[in-house]
Amino acid sequence: MPLIGKSFGGGYGSTKKVSGYQQIQQWKAKQKAHSQKFLNQQAVASNVFSVGVSETQTATEMLFNNVAARVKKAAQAKIAEQNEGIDKAIETLDLAKSDSKTDEKKTEGVDVTV
Repeated sequence: MPLIGKSFGGGYGSTKKVSGYQQIQQWKAKQKAHSQKFLNQQAVASNVFSVGVSETQTATEMLFNNVAARVKKAAQAKIAEQNEGIDKAIETLDLAKSDSKTDEKKTEGVDVTV
């Protein structure tokens, strides 16, 4: 004798008689509720993940911008240092040139025999 749809005992605390159709309807309703809950959780998780990715992307861009700024500043300092060295070398060459011209002028008209 099948137990589906039968009630046990009679009186306080006894189970209700539920037909097979009603059991299937209840099961479908529970499944639908669970599916909806799952989809809601998935949507929330997806939103949280996308926000996390967006924030991570922003932080990464800020980091790269800071690193790029530091590298650019260091490169500019090195270039300025090298330019300063080149300028000093040019000044030294210019001084040496002007000194040699002065020496040539001093020795003009002087007959030096050794």
